[in-house]
Amino acid sequence: MEAEPGRMGDEPGLTVVAASRNDEHGGHLLARMQVFVNGLAEQSERFGFPLELIVVEWNPPADRALLVEALRWPVSAMFQPRIITVPREVHSSFSNANLLPLYQMIAKNVGIRRARAPFVLATNIDILLSDDLFELICAGLKPKALYRVDRRDVVAPLQRDPLPSPAECRALPALRRHGIDGTTPKPSPTTRRLQDLPQLVGAILDRVALPRLHTSGCGDFTLTSREVWASLRGYPEWPIFSWQLDGLPLYQAFAGGVQMINLADPMVAIHLEHSLGSGWTPEGSSALFDRLRRAGIPYLSTREYRAIARKLVRGRGFQPFNGDDWGLASQELEATYPQHSAGGRY
Repeated sequence: MEAEPGRMGDEPGLTVVAASRNDEHGGHLLARMQVFVNGLAEQSERFGFPLELIVVEWNPPADRALLVEALRWPVSAMFQPRIITVPREVHSSFSNANLLPLYQMIAKNVGIRRARAPFVLATNIDILLSDDLFELICAGLKPKALYRVDRRDVVAPLQRDPLPSPAECRALPALRRHGIDGTTPKPSPTTRRLQDLPQLVGAILDRVALPRLHTSGCGDFTLTSREVWASLRGYPEWPIFSWQLDGLPLYQAFAGGVQMINLADPMVAIHLEHSLGSGWTPEGSSALFDRLRRAGIPYLSTREYRAIARKLVRGRGFQPFNGDDWGLASQELEATYPQHSAGGRY
């Protein structure tokens, strides 16, 4: 289903970019994604704010329905969804393609590179924006600023039929909160081993050497102008697990003189909790990294991450990791513009 962007409705004030595939990652994936889509569609209509949603469907499984068919898409002049497909043959051209079915940050770069709006929010498929946060976005953003918010995790009844509304999910009590000082409530203390001491010392030194940036949960909400994203050239396009890759653009932006704005409660992102070990949580950290090590999946260690961050901060101006072709700019990728649909299970 092709359509010309100019016929989709009003020019969007914001492009929201997320990456996904229909593989049930984290449990109830289609349900979480449907609530995400519904939330953006409903807010864009209620606030009268034209919004473009780009979902990058990376390496879609051959034995499952495409996302355009698996979900409902409440298209309108205000809510303008677009699905960009990165096929299996492109995925297979990357290193470690047999170990990782989706390169989340490279996929997000595909969407950021093709965004139409002057501001671009990189997020994930199980996030809702609070009304206060959405209202601030509608009111206008600074072009040379990067916006961060706290993330509030909630446990939604995603097995329910019908699904809970976005408003119901936003009203749920917080399981935990991810702020500039880390996660609260903090997990139960564990006994520190002697081999952990270098990491503890490194963390203390970093508090002196690095600026106090809000990197906790930043993969779920990083909002800045299309021009700043272009100066950064997106996220590092390294074919490894996405752990900590989302934090590096914050240090790049800081070094480039971008104003770092941390918004306060009640301007928050609400995260629909997923299964233990599918992504990072305090309780599921061991399960996640045990899974990565068993599978031989490479990821950026904390030591490496901090070393790169220190180098970025000591440098001057934007220091991109990627070349001019970032976001698969030279690839001709299929774009699908869903019609108003009552299809899908949800």
